[in-house]
Amino acid sequence: MINTILGIGASLLAPKIMSGIQDQKVHVLHAVPGRVRLQCDRWKYEQTTNNLMHVFKSIPIVKEAHASPITGSLLLTFHSQTLTPEQFDHIVKSAVQTSIATYPELQSDLMNILKNVVSTVNSTMKKQSAGKIDIDSLLSVILIINGVVRIPTNPAFSSSLLYWAYTIITNKK
Repeated sequence: MINTILGIGASLLAPKIMSGIQDQKVHVLHAVPGRVRLQCDRWKYEQTTNNLMHVFKSIPIVKEAHASPITGSLLLTFHSQTLTPEQFDHIVKSAVQTSIATYPELQSDLMNILKNVVSTVNSTMKKQSAGKIDIDSLLSVILIINGVVRIPTNPAFSSSLLYWAYTIITNKK
């Protein structure tokens, strides 16, 4: 019974969650005849802007395309001075689809945050210990101690801890 309720709840919430993930708020920052500047916070990645420029340079109505990962903006110059609503809608949809298609190529924001935290902690540990301790050495010691202590009760788990310590110690950076 509980599995059915959870399944129904998940099926009702999943589309809303996915739409939130793919929701991109594209803003028209500037528009004059023959030119438009679009902006989206999700375009603040080098790979995304490269893909946007590549896609828009292949669209026949687009004369020039310039994208900036710093501002998350896309400047498009067109061959004609006016666009139909359908053409403009196609432009915005193409930008959103290109951005979404780039997501698998990007490193996640969470991974970047974790790497920055580990780097900060590692450098702080080195400074505080005058270079005697870093995260790898501390983690190796913890794994070795736990591995040795747990040999009598759980040899399989213990050997995996010792193996992880070994891989950290022998890792060539």
